[in-house]
Amino acid sequence: MVTLVKHEWHQVDSQFAIEFTKDTLEEIYPDYDEDELEKLWQEVESGEADIESIIQDAWNNDVELEWERQYDDWWTDRKGGYEITYEYGDEDSWHHEPPPPEPTHKCTKCKWNGQSYDAQWSWEDKEGNEIDDPRKICPYCESDVELTEHGIKEEKEREERYAKIKQELNEIQLEGDDNVEG
Repeated sequence: MVTLVKHEWHQVDSQFAIEFTKDTLEEIYPDYDEDELEKLWQEVESGEADIESIIQDAWNNDVELEWERQYDDWWTDRKGGYEITYEYGDEDSWHHEPPPPEPTHKCTKCKWNGQSYDAQWSWEDKEGNEIDDPRKICPYCESDVELTEHGIKEEKEREERYAKIKQELNEIQLEGDDNVEG
């Protein structure tokens, strides 16, 4: 299998990729015998084949190639003509969406879990009295939320970072005080 990359250029770059196989090559060139296909496939694998002409032949022979959008730097939907270029790619040509973040909070009653920013704020305690410091509640059943294991780990790391910063600031303050006295 060989990765091919398609770029659409119109003052921006929109990149697509496809896993190009020998089977795809056979679809594009149904009249080729086994030796011709093998020779062409060797050229494709070595990066010597003219990809643009192969893509054009696929177009001419009504072989639809399923390109997967990888990324683009479009900031607006522009219409009009654009240039298309093709090149050989590798594993780095594929864009993989990062996994969603692990939930940091969970409801104490229902099955909701999510990030801190997904929870809601309540300025009332459980009895309905106003409080000065709001509490986080479940966005579905309005019950209290608590930290998940991942949330506890993140909270501990955050506290360690703040403690380190506070210590560094104290050291800077002490150095500054020593310089003023001297």
